Parts: sequence; structure tokens; C-alpha cells
Amino acid sequence: MRESNFSFPAQNRACVCITSQLYDRRALDTTSPLPLLNSLTHLTYLTSTSPRIREILTCDGGLERFVRLLRDFCPSPPPPENPSAIYDLSPPGLPRPSPTPTLNPKSFDRHAACRFSLALQSVVKIGLQGS
Repeated sequence: MRESNFSFPAQNRACVCITSQLYDRRALDTTSPLPLLNSLTHLTYLTSTSPRIREILTCDGGLERFVRLLRDFCPSPPPPENPSAIYDLSPPGLPRPSPTPTLNPKSFDRHAACRFSLALQSVVKIGLQGS
């Protein structure tokens, strides 16, 4: 997976993000949760309105990235994260414990659930509306 430290001066952002006017495949490969959430939000709109974006997603590997996002969430939703980790404010050496797989945990990461929901909506729109 690519690193998420691409800078994007045209949008005045530290990371490449998808907007309602711009599609960039690199934005789906980011490991940071907040830019990925922003990109998925805009991409859900783009997949519902643009047949060209749906076609590009099936050709450039975007659909496979959606499936990986769905697959990573389904067996065991991640536990809630420290809010400072979402915005990358925690120190880089802070160890993150690996979650134990559980089917229906009592608490889970709501940002991850939102990313799952947006990725699922995009996959459904690509599958139903096609290109």
C-alpha cells in the first residue's frame, strides 16, 4: 500500500483527497482514516452521478480497494480508537495493540463503520448502475 504522505498543493492539503470535482486513485490508498473518510464521502456522490467515474473505478483497481475495505471490517470491527490517533496527533512510536477477532463487539470504531458504510454504498452503486 502506498504511503499517505502525498502533499497536494492545488487543494491546500497535506494528503491527496477525492473531491466532487476531482478523482485521484491515490486517495483510496491512504492509511490515514480522516482523508480516507473525506474521499469516500465524495466518491459516494461521484459514483451515484457519473458513469465515467464508475467505469474508471472498475478499470484502475478502485473496486478492489473497496472490497478490501469491506473485507477488513466484516470479520471483526476494530475497537474504538483514541481520538488523537484519528487526526494523527499521537506520537509515532505509540504501539497499537492488535485487535482480537470478535463477531459482534460491544464497542467498535465508529469512523471505521462509517468508512465501511460509504464503501458499501459505492460498491452497490457501481454494481446496480454499472457503466
